[in-house]
Amino acid sequence: MYIKRLQLNSFRNYSLLELELGQDICIFVGKNAQGKTNLLESCSLLSTARSHRTSRDKDMIMLGSEHARARVECVERDGVHTVDIILSRNEKKRISVNGLPCSRIGEMIGQVKTVIFSPEDLDIVKNGPAVRRRFMDIDLSQIMPVYFYNISKYLKVLEQRNELLKAFSCGRGDTASLEVFDQLLSQAAMPVIEQRKLFIERLSPVCRDVHYSLSGNTEGLEAIYVPGCDALCQEDMLKALHDTREGDIRRGLTYIGPHKDDIALKLDGVDLRFYGSQGQQRTAALSLKLAQLELMKQDIGENPVLLLDDVMSELDPARQKHLLGYLSGLQSIITTTHLLPELASVKGARVFNVSNGEVKPYRGI
Repeated sequence: MYIKRLQLNSFRNYSLLELELGQDICIFVGKNAQGKTNLLESCSLLSTARSHRTSRDKDMIMLGSEHARARVECVERDGVHTVDIILSRNEKKRISVNGLPCSRIGEMIGQVKTVIFSPEDLDIVKNGPAVRRRFMDIDLSQIMPVYFYNISKYLKVLEQRNELLKAFSCGRGDTASLEVFDQLLSQAAMPVIEQRKLFIERLSPVCRDVHYSLSGNTEGLEAIYVPGCDALCQEDMLKALHDTREGDIRRGLTYIGPHKDDIALKLDGVDLRFYGSQGQQRTAALSLKLAQLELMKQDIGENPVLLLDDVMSELDPARQKHLLGYLSGLQSIITTTHLLPELASVKGARVFNVSNGEVKPYRGI
């Protein structure tokens, strides 16, 4: 698949933009703070219904405007599809797919399939488990729509159980109700655990091969699923919830479950989070993203769109060369402050200048 047309209205620093994109590499060149990353953010929003930079929709609305709009036309094997999102300062976002309003976000997830790699993705390796859970959730939601509903259901029940746990501190707790929520939570948890476990089992060997290539055949990367509960079935988790109930009531929070899951990333057996250099961590993060790209390709039967936000300059020449090898045959939307000769020479590449929220054919900086 590829993005054919992108339209933005009052989105970040774009008052009005209509952009035709080619099927191969599209490179956006410009100085910092001109709007390059905003283009990728809009593509990510139209793919996952959320920004990769902020949790607040209104941050994407141009100053002085009440609404922002992002619209995309993408070409897939079965034809042209459109996704349209309208953001508001005072209302919930409105989403349409192929001109029809969506009542739930899950109806648009996976319509535009993207993999984004930005400098912030170094956090996948070096930060806490929440970042790695988000990595799993975004990928699985795009390739497996039922997963989005499964994780949404689990998190909703978890929130309700936590509210009940907090009520105990006020003398309003109900043990019978807690038993019901234990049943509901353990039931909702199992498909999430199973799908995440299978995802990492598939991801790890692909990630290992990609990283081995990127590191010049010198380093082996392993991704290991670390569950937040050692439960093989619903009965196991139900027992674990019962065993930790006293502590949960005391804390007012649920101690075990998929909301505590993590991914251990080990380089030649050493934990990258604590012992990897920044260069090794960056290469590992890129390997995870390229492995994600490969799995998505296997599952949907066509290439997703790769979004690269100013990452080429962060890589040494050898890693740049390896990365360029992965770009063949798929649409890649790349931002950079300097047009590298290796990028400009790629066959079929289209290059644009970005300056103060305007995009024009490349004429140098």
